[in-house]
Amino acid sequence: MNLYFVRHGETEHNKNKCYYGSIDVNITERGTLQAEKGSEKLQNIDFDKVYVSELKRTAQTANILLKDRQIDLIKDKRINETNFGVFEGKSHEKVKDLYSEEWKLWCDDWKGFAPPEGESYLQVYDRVKSFMDDILKLNEDNVLIVTHGGVIRSVYCYLLGGNLDYFWSFGSKNSDITIIKYEYGNLYIDSITHV
Repeated sequence: MNLYFVRHGETEHNKNKCYYGSIDVNITERGTLQAEKGSEKLQNIDFDKVYVSELKRTAQTANILLKDRQIDLIKDKRINETNFGVFEGKSHEKVKDLYSEEWKLWCDDWKGFAPPEGESYLQVYDRVKSFMDDILKLNEDNVLIVTHGGVIRSVYCYLLGGNLDYFWSFGSKNSDITIIKYEYGNLYIDSITHV
């Protein structure tokens, strides 16, 4: 089975370098162009299933990637981006100013600390793990999963035996395409393409 993970196209919040996960925003014109380039690379793949998060930026990206193909998008909240709670929509400088105590706690324990009204990375990883465990039960050839940078990094950690220390060892740019193969019980990264 081939799993095609694609990060959504650029949004205004990406450009502004803000924390945002649960804020539901559109992709930009540049994000549309990125997805169109991705579509060219995926045009010859027959996808059996397509998964997106509950946030419209992933559905927008998926629809561009698929062009005229009629495939239902399966929304799965387990591949939503991290909910940053009260940090949402703010730059890290702004968060440090407004929530200095919480910022310090987060820096000291980035895995376990949840921003007020948000979720911890451990909580994010647990839902991504649940999603991946279910995906590996599928009997399909090609699956497209359009999601978020934090989720894709979590998938890499999943591949590496659930070692969360690897989370910051990978980049994930807008519209990057990661092909992960699952063969004979083995899961591995086949390629990462920046569009």
